[in-house]
Amino acid sequence: MGLLIALFALGALFYSSVGFGGGSSYTALLVWKGESPEMIRLVSLSCNLVVVLIGGWATLRARSVRFKLLFPLLVSSIPGVYTGVGISLPRDLFFGILGSALVLAGALLLFQVRAKEVRNCSFALLMPIGFLLGLLAGITGIGGGIYLVPVLHFLGAGKVREVAAVGTWFILINSGVGLILLPSYSGLGEYLLLPPAVALGGLIGSRLLHGFFSELHVRRWTGVLIIFVGVRVLFF
Repeated sequence: MGLLIALFALGALFYSSVGFGGGSSYTALLVWKGESPEMIRLVSLSCNLVVVLIGGWATLRARSVRFKLLFPLLVSSIPGVYTGVGISLPRDLFFGILGSALVLAGALLLFQVRAKEVRNCSFALLMPIGFLLGLLAGITGIGGGIYLVPVLHFLGAGKVREVAAVGTWFILINSGVGLILLPSYSGLGEYLLLPPAVALGGLIGSRLLHGFFSELHVRRWTGVLIIFVGVRVLFF
């Protein structure tokens, strides 16, 4: 258990230093431990929420949240989370979706592409993106920011800091909604030390190490790790 706590804290440290919550790394670690789908969703969303609360406050103080971009994504993602949490999948299907989601997340981290110029995205484009990522967050326990940020960069939806801030609040709201909707918190006692561990890692990452690590290097190493875990979930 001590190793798991240390790995969660380390994941939060690295992810928060570049503006993410770390949900995909927590999910991968719990898969490695052999946890049930229900516990994976519960623990991942809880730890995600703790880390992005810290980052969310920082984005408000910096006034980097672009609410015109965030609003349609949240309006559509909340029903998506509600739908996803209510879906009870057979274990094999759950891990099939989760493994595919992890491989996709890793690929997005490795091959993130930015548009050359910032452009306004319509509600008609942002609403289905929000719903689909909310649905995925509800099913798997991954907050969705790790998918949203590369998509927004590809679309040229905002400047780097604006997109990062929108991703943070997307994770925060969806993780909170997912936790409220989860039917049971039984069995969480074994993992009660994980939220404080990621809070410490998140504080260090967002306050002391923000900008210290190269975002490109963190994304690439994390992408390789997540793809490895995703492939393992799918085929082993």
